[in-house]
Amino acid sequence: MRWLPLLLAVFLTAPSQAASLRDIRLEETLQKVAEESSEGTPRTINANITDMGFEAQGDELINRLSVEPAYAERMQEDPLLIRSQLQASVCTDLRFRRLLDMGATLTYHFMIKDSDQPVLTQSFIAEHCQTL
Repeated sequence: MRWLPLLLAVFLTAPSQAASLRDIRLEETLQKVAEESSEGTPRTINANITDMGFEAQGDELINRLSVEPAYAERMQEDPLLIRSQLQASVCTDLRFRRLLDMGATLTYHFMIKDSDQPVLTQSFIAEHCQTL
């Protein structure tokens, strides 16, 4: 009977240790992806968007993008269109899908060029790709 409380304690802590190990691995993976994906930034995506690089924060991978003011206005006029385009892009990219399946959140943060003024932020998790 003395072993019962000890065994119970071991069984109760095992899942939380596994979860924390999984979280640590995810954070390490996201940090590596952010570093690799940020090489060569800032880089021009098109005439309106410049990729400023990626940053990992916990279980979130954030892509910061700078946009021209006129394009920012168009983005804000139809955020659902922007979201659906981003969602299609994220969900068809196997590397991003793998990260999402690991529990990551992928966030796109758009700001006006040469400022910190936010334009639009969109985040995606694995469940957002289930409908595609």
